[in-house]
This record gives sequence, C-alpha cells and structure tokens, in this order.
Amino acid sequence: MGTIDTSRTDSGLKYRIAGQEGGEGILKCFACGTCTARCPEFDVKDEWDPRVIIRKALLGLTDEVFSSDFIYVCSAHYRCLEKCPQKVNVKGVMDTIRNERLHEEKVEDITGKRTTEGMDPSLKYKLTSTEAGRELYQCFSCGTCTAGCPERDLDPLYSPRKVIKASLLGMKGKVYGNRFVEICSTHHRCFTQCPQGVEIPKLMFAIRELAIKEGYARKGHG
Repeated sequence: MGTIDTSRTDSGLKYRIAGQEGGEGILKCFACGTCTARCPEFDVKDEWDPRVIIRKALLGLTDEVFSSDFIYVCSAHYRCLEKCPQKVNVKGVMDTIRNERLHEEKVEDITGKRTTEGMDPSLKYKLTSTEAGRELYQCFSCGTCTAGCPERDLDPLYSPRKVIKASLLGMKGKVYGNRFVEICSTHHRCFTQCPQGVEIPKLMFAIRELAIKEGYARKGHG
C-alpha cells in the first residue's frame, strides 16, 4: 500500500460506516482474509478484494474506498459471512459504504452551488421492497444482460446494466428518465443468460411503477 499520508485520511469514516445499519460489522474485522478467499468477485479481478476495502476504510482512506468498483459489484451470495470468524456481513458493509459515498458526493448545478438533487440513497430499498424489484441486489453488473439485449442494438444508451447500477447508486433522475425502462420487452434473453437469474423485465416494471407512484413524468410526456 505504501506510505500513508495521515493528513489526507478521515479517521471518522469507519465510525460513520459502523453507525449505519449493515455497517456495524466493520469494527469487528481484523483482516484475516477469509472473506477474500471465499469471494467469487475476487476470482474475476484481483483488485476486487473485500479485505483490502475494509482495511482501507478502517484506515480512513476515503478516496480509495469510494472509488473502488468492488463496493458496487459485491453481491448477496454471503459466502464471506458463512466463513468469517467475526461474522462480519461484508455485503452490508459494502452497501453502507455506497450510501456514505452518496451522502458525500455532490453535484454542481447550473448556479454553481453544491447540491444532491436527483440523488436518492433509498431508491434501491424502495425497489427491493416490491415483488417485482426484489432481485435488484442479486445483480453484480457483469453486463451479460446488456450484451444479449436486442433493444441495445437500437441505441447504445439502452443498457439494462446501466439502469440497474444507477438504481443501486440512487441516481433517481437518470433511472426514471432512461427510456430503456419503458421499452424493455419480455423476450427474457437477459434472464436466460444472467448468471444470477435476475429477471430484468420485472425490474424495469418495478421502476416504472415506482416512478408513476412518485409522480414522475418523462420530459415531453407530462
């Protein structure tokens, strides 16, 4: 990891994570590496290492933690939890880190002010609380659905993977405003190829229903 510049670390990061539901286990981790040994995402890329991410979070390396792709691809297989001697819920910790990033991530609007407009950290919880959207957490953004999607051939912006990732990030404006949510059909080619068995059409239906319930109207269709 090299020398750590303590002037650029955030000693309060681990406590903010531990203070949120699902993240309390971070303080119990003593970096044994059992989670990494059991992690299927680690088999895909060496940098997708739960042990390293947790260690960096404990050290307060906010930028390195928040910029890691692993906090998005960590899926709900819970193989890590089964073997962890401290019973740390790595999935819960990664979800909490994503939420913490959303709270700190700011978007500049045209006035130059800092705002979180369009961000809704609770979006994924609203979707997974419905029957149609409950499989959202099973997706780890492998891209198989997008590769086999016939709508994708119509426009490169039509990407089920992007919609799901934006949903997990709480980017409500980008999710509700994406036309793919409306044109996703029921050919189920994505479902037959998805390694997690996620039914994309059901997810898109859940998003449409939630958007309508919240009074959202796509531009030009109000």
